[in-house]
Amino acid sequence: MNEPEFIEINFVNSEQHLAKGLILVDFWAEWCTACKAQDKIYGEIAREFAGKIRIGKINVSDNRLLAEKFGVRNIPYLILFEDGRPVMQMPGIWSREFLISQIKKRVQ
Repeated sequence: MNEPEFIEINFVNSEQHLAKGLILVDFWAEWCTACKAQDKIYGEIAREFAGKIRIGKINVSDNRLLAEKFGVRNIPYLILFEDGRPVMQMPGIWSREFLISQIKKRVQ
């Protein structure tokens, strides 16, 4: 099975990717093993909600201004955006079941 592609978000393209629809954004860094461990869950979510939600990734080492803009101080850190607005902020590690329950509240 093909792995879903995550959208690489940076300072230049952030407004374009966050402005429309539902997107779960993972703030992460290459050195963060807990962040990398969560990728499997994000892939499962992307497959389960294909066409309804996108998964974005912001590398905080390369995009400190975006991390600051959204108040990210520790990673992993997830923000669920709906039409450009952060509707849920989730610091730390979350289970697949919890994330799916939160997404189902937003998906028609």
